[in-house]
Amino acid sequence: MASRAELVLRASAVNVDHTLAKYQNDSVLEQAVLYAEKAVTATSAATQTTPPTSATAGVSGDKNV
Repeated sequence: MASRAELVLRASAVNVDHTLAKYQNDSVLEQAVLYAEKAVTATSAATQTTPPTSATAGVSGDKNV
């Protein structure tokens, strides 16, 4: 189990308010943080895109250069 200071830091990173009364103990807070981290990871993985070809560096001999 993570320390309370680590949980507060991780909660702040994923916008979970660690001061709410609904987190009676560290285990409940940790579950909320894990859930939020999983949601953030899934969202960030889904939004990664490849840059357009106009943004990539040309290579000598490439017909687009």
